Amino acid sequence: MGDVVVLCDYCGKIAVHTCKLCGKRVCAAHYDDSNGSCTACSSGRQAKTNPKSNGRS
Repeated sequence: MGDVVVLCDYCGKIAVHTCKLCGKRVCAAHYDDSNGSCTACSSGRQAKTNPKSNGRS
């Protein structure tokens, strides 16, 4: 059988990294080598909670 190709969760290019914070598979362009996370997590844009909750209980 052939190799499985995993695509970047952001742009669809071949993923070569996995974010250590959110687990998304990402290409080199969407990976921050300095902290081992995707560019969304490294810039604080990745949602850490359920976005539908809007902070309400």
